Amino acid sequence: MLPIGFAANVWGNELYSESRHWAGLALFFGGLALAVRGAKSWRGISNGWQTPKRIRLWASLKWDSGWKKYWESAKLTVWAIIVLGLLLYGWKVLGGILNQPDGITVHFPHTLSMMLAWGLLPFVAQWAEPNDPPRAVLLKLLGSKIWRAVITRTVANCAGFYFAGLSVYTLTFTSRPTFLVPVVVTLGVAAIATGHKTWTRLRKLSTQLYGNVQELKRDLAAIPGNTGNIEDRLNSARRSWDLVSLDLWTNVDTGYGLLGTPFLPGDIVAELALAMEESIVALEHDKNAAKDVLIFLDAIQEACFARIDSVA
Repeated sequence: MLPIGFAANVWGNELYSESRHWAGLALFFGGLALAVRGAKSWRGISNGWQTPKRIRLWASLKWDSGWKKYWESAKLTVWAIIVLGLLLYGWKVLGGILNQPDGITVHFPHTLSMMLAWGLLPFVAQWAEPNDPPRAVLLKLLGSKIWRAVITRTVANCAGFYFAGLSVYTLTFTSRPTFLVPVVVTLGVAAIATGHKTWTRLRKLSTQLYGNVQELKRDLAAIPGNTGNIEDRLNSARRSWDLVSLDLWTNVDTGYGLLGTPFLPGDIVAELALAMEESIVALEHDKNAAKDVLIFLDAIQEACFARIDSVA
């Protein structure tokens, strides 16, 4: 089923390109279904073969031990190359427009490139981040992850304004060239304001999170004491954690949930919430119960420290 489905899929592509659309679509999707079903059957059959098992086990161990680290480094390198290349590309396009201002057909493809960069660059940055790193590694790389998210958002926004400017240029240069100057000035000011707002958001969130974590640490330290009602001290720590968790869920680069990067991944925040509740309850009888949680909180504060700005 697998080779037949693959062959039908390829044949469907050929028929579709020859303007036989309905036959091509039928063969394409039918072949795709056969290939998927055949792949599942092949996987079940191959599980009983010892040699493929050993090969998969060997590859899995090698991947986890060494290659995974190289792969994560390669992804970050690709991200850096794309960001730098996009900046150089924008500068080159601007130079081309200055040298050949009437080349509308030459510069129009750059408009599409900037549109794609604007929409896809944040997703490239999310792909480049390490997948499910150990907690210790995540805390160590937390500061750099936040920097990359904001840099990506800034460059993507600039590409979006570049896309808008090029679109106006290609549409109005031949009919109303005097319209370009105010548009360029307006978009330039908007790009600067948007970039400034993105970085201000990061500084505000870092400052707020640092202060909320500090307050949480004080409330945790007060639980083992003998002063005041124990329930009040426990509830005070829980309220402080509620504020910290809201900050950790908040995106560092934009206010739009689906497009932004949260300070910490949701599953890590959920794990930390469980550990926090267990520590709050245990601190009444064990003053060292929050040791692991405090290590996590210290790492969060360290990631925020370089961006503290109380007047942002």
